[in-house]
Amino acid sequence: MLPLQKPLAISLFLLLLSIATYGFLKDVSGIPSNWMPNDKVMHGLVFFALQLSFMQAFVRPFWQSVTLLALYGALIEVAQATFTSRMGDPLDWLADVVGLILALCWVRLLPPAWFRRDLR
Repeated sequence: MLPLQKPLAISLFLLLLSIATYGFLKDVSGIPSNWMPNDKVMHGLVFFALQLSFMQAFVRPFWQSVTLLALYGALIEVAQATFTSRMGDPLDWLADVVGLILALCWVRLLPPAWFRRDLR
């Protein structure tokens, strides 16, 4: 993936963040439980995508982006338990963090010219 122009990268990140927030806070009582057989995989994939889009949009050290997105993941779990009929799950948050770390591994495998990054 080649670096995106900054306004496009920021727009993509904000779009993904909005979709993720909606999806994590949506009432899922009417959705069959077999629709998403592994909720942890979904959490990891969403945060993998959020991390990659964040790194395209904002040139920050990786630890800063991981900290911000991990905090977002923790807040989502608290919001689920507080404001929705869903239950917050610490294992969901752990899956979020694993997705963030896997994004670092992925970016390290890509050629430097393919990704705007700061891996300090």
